[in-house]
Amino acid sequence: MHRGFDEKYIIKEVLSGNREAFVLLIKQYEGLVLHIVTPLIGVNEDREDICQDIFIKVFEKLNSFQFNSKLGTWIGNIAYNTSINFLRKKRNILLSSLVMPENELSFFETTSADFNSPEQIFIKQEDISQLNLMIDKLTEIQKATLLLFYQDELSLEEISKILEMPVNTVKSHLFRAKKSLKQLMTQNIKL
Repeated sequence: MHRGFDEKYIIKEVLSGNREAFVLLIKQYEGLVLHIVTPLIGVNEDREDICQDIFIKVFEKLNSFQFNSKLGTWIGNIAYNTSINFLRKKRNILLSSLVMPENELSFFETTSADFNSPEQIFIKQEDISQLNLMIDKLTEIQKATLLLFYQDELSLEEISKILEMPVNTVKSHLFRAKKSLKQLMTQNIKL
């Protein structure tokens, strides 16, 4: 999150009717919301609607925010619950492959941009594509836990608050996600 973002001030301004303050709040947390919604919903026309619904709920419920957690954690919880409720209502939706937004790096990408050849670049893109397909095969809770931990670099405690489950349960889901991903990768190598 940006330094200098004063949660209490922004909330006070939003509650007093300052539209620009709400736009700032959205810009501050839209990345977090996308990182929660995308693995669960996929990249499709529903994602934008759900993100809008999430920020409408944030606006409607903002006066009930008690500062018991970070604002981002509270918004993340709304995003997660809204996404899960959507999936429960539409069980027959096929989840599309997990596709990272073009301007964001996958958490599996290396920090080095020094590739020796176009062939290596192609191989790396194929590996990332395959890995994303395998992540998409994980359960919804495993995907969410894995991406919140590695991609968004949230602590286990923050994930616990977002998902409304004990820290040990989050650890268990993260462990299972890594184990399942390893099994899927091993199966993919054998094929």
